[in-house]
Amino acid sequence: MKNKMKIIIGLLMAVMLVFTLVGCGGGASKKTPAEEAAESLDTMLSALKGANVESLNELAGGEDIFADAEEAFGSKESADVVLKAMFGHFDYTIGTPEQVDDSNVNVPVSVTNVDMSKAVNAWITDAMSLAMSDPSITEDEKAFQTKLMGMFGESVEKVASEDGGTVTNDVVFPMTLKDGKWEVSEDVSEDTLDKLLGGMMTAINGISGGM
Repeated sequence: MKNKMKIIIGLLMAVMLVFTLVGCGGGASKKTPAEEAAESLDTMLSALKGANVESLNELAGGEDIFADAEEAFGSKESADVVLKAMFGHFDYTIGTPEQVDDSNVNVPVSVTNVDMSKAVNAWITDAMSLAMSDPSITEDEKAFQTKLMGMFGESVEKVASEDGGTVTNDVVFPMTLKDGKWEVSEDVSEDTLDKLLGGMMTAINGISGGM
């Protein structure tokens, strides 16, 4: 149970990547605030699409988004597997932004991702089967954690290859102008992030709630 909780926490930490990203500057521009906010969100989502680590590090102000990866995921390699699993099949279409005021804009987005409810359930089932078939495998905690992360990536890829393996949802990202840069607002709903990730948070909450 302890190991499973650590893995789930690691995955949830990966979700918070969204909040490490720095938006595009407003500056002197002929674009409207709504257009600038939508452009900033597009830059962020474009970096997430395909799990482009270099672009994500750049958006995070040059910081290593995997700086604490060893503790959360077992290794940077494992963190990369998780990131690619979450966003390797991600796609999106930005709609017409709605300006609330000079510092706030709502940007509608149609997001498509792997159906993570299927992937997470399959992953947990396989992980528990592995631990039960060979209890000694859990003795090396780091190696076991790395193994589990790899299995998570495999589960996502398997679902992605199936018919009906993806889900598309319409969400709205609230964007806020902060220190001259457009960022995703801290008020962004968990439901929006959940849909961005193909229902992964709902699936994980269901598993952790049953512990």
